[in-house]
Amino acid sequence: MMIRSLVYVSLLSVLCFVSSACRSAGPAQGGGSGIRQSLDVLIEEGSGAELTDKQYGLRRELRTYMERDLPRRLSRQGLEMRLITSPTQNTGAATDAPLLIIRYEAYNPGSSAARMWVGYGAGAASLDISMTLGKGGKVIETWKDGCGTSQHWSRIINTLDDRLSKKVRTLL
Repeated sequence: MMIRSLVYVSLLSVLCFVSSACRSAGPAQGGGSGIRQSLDVLIEEGSGAELTDKQYGLRRELRTYMERDLPRRLSRQGLEMRLITSPTQNTGAATDAPLLIIRYEAYNPGSSAARMWVGYGAGAASLDISMTLGKGGKVIETWKDGCGTSQHWSRIINTLDDRLSKKVRTLL
């Protein structure tokens, strides 16, 4: 009886392993045809002249993380992102891609000491951004979003990038 139970458990384990290994990611939600739509993205973290050195440094850190995370999130929606540094790079016949401008409106890095010692949302980090999606010099839509977390600040970027990529997909 013991051997029979052991055989059933091992067969079930093998079946679970094989079925999970065979699972595919499937096509991108944005396009089953495999053709990806290009999208130019401009991230404006603010001017170094308007911010203190510490504020500007923290916003640059956010930007660096967003530059790494956003292409992956947009790719899941069937969009191919090209990061640009100036709106003029989006003009001309060679680039017919829509332009997404992301502006950091307000960032509070929070306090890691307060998060660790007090908890319950104390010392939470928060970020508010505004976005403008346009094509051919015309604005398609402008919207704002923001979130906060009492966990690591990178979760803010993950959440906002996820919301942003889904919204852009519905607008294009």
